[in-house]
Amino acid sequence: MDEKTSIWLRNLLIIPLVVGLIVAVFQFGLPKFFEKNSELSYSLEEPNIHLDKNTMGDVKVEINDIETSLLVAQSARIWNSGELPIKTLPIRYVFETSTSTFKIFMFTHNTKPKYEFGNIRSTEADQYSRRFIYDLLNPGDEVTITFLTNETAPISVYAKSEGLSIKLVEPSDRKAIDLMGVAIAMFASVLSMFLVLWQLRFLKFIRSIRRKRPK
Repeated sequence: MDEKTSIWLRNLLIIPLVVGLIVAVFQFGLPKFFEKNSELSYSLEEPNIHLDKNTMGDVKVEINDIETSLLVAQSARIWNSGELPIKTLPIRYVFETSTSTFKIFMFTHNTKPKYEFGNIRSTEADQYSRRFIYDLLNPGDEVTITFLTNETAPISVYAKSEGLSIKLVEPSDRKAIDLMGVAIAMFASVLSMFLVLWQLRFLKFIRSIRRKRPK
């Protein structure tokens, strides 16, 4: 392999690699640099009506010996979006309503990872809220809690721990983050292709100049 071919191959491989490293630094390095050490994010799902007696006719429905005309599922997703584990974290879920007929029938936790997630303890309960203690949330761990109620009501999430910041992530924010990642990847690909083509044209130009030189 002659020297020109060696230089051409070296540049052809190095330029995309350098561009990829630069993009990786901007995509992953800078967010990590500004990211808070201990952070809890959460998002709230739209209520899902499983049963509406008004549309089903004269049907008697009882849950836990309580008759209801409406059955609503409402979920909150919680995840450790920081860099440090969060231990023994109390979280209170409050339904913002004062209706005297409001009932919380039951709740379920869906965790990620599914197994060996850590203990979840129910510590307090009243008509409008539930409080749990999560023994351990490692970075990336998440849990979705779903409540079954007899009425729709907004959910608020309250948590407090030393040095912990809490962030509400709107559905539109999650879509924007996903689109940004796709845009960055596409930009990196186009930039790499452009630099490779530019390098090929530049090398061709250099070779043409050398051929025109008098021997």
